[in-house]
Amino acid sequence: MKCPYCQGSIGFFSKALNGFEKEKKCPHCNKKIKMKIKWKLLAILVPLVFLFHFFILKPAVIIAGFSGSGIAGISGALAVILSLRLYPDESD
Repeated sequence: MKCPYCQGSIGFFSKALNGFEKEKKCPHCNKKIKMKIKWKLLAILVPLVFLFHFFILKPAVIIAGFSGSGIAGISGALAVILSLRLYPDESD
């Protein structure tokens, strides 16, 4: 993910985005940022992830000998994670 102010790279699992503090700040420029879902991208990703899950991923997991039901949650979470974007905090 890129900071909307300085274009510095911030990892999804970094301390800056996953800390317990109320305000999230860019570790490079120290400005406030927030993470929101980009709904248009999510609307595009959901059908693609749905098709990928039922026709490619689930059969492969079942052939490997595992239950295919748990992988549905992982597929849904992946779609949401891919649609998250960083935006400037309006309270600046």
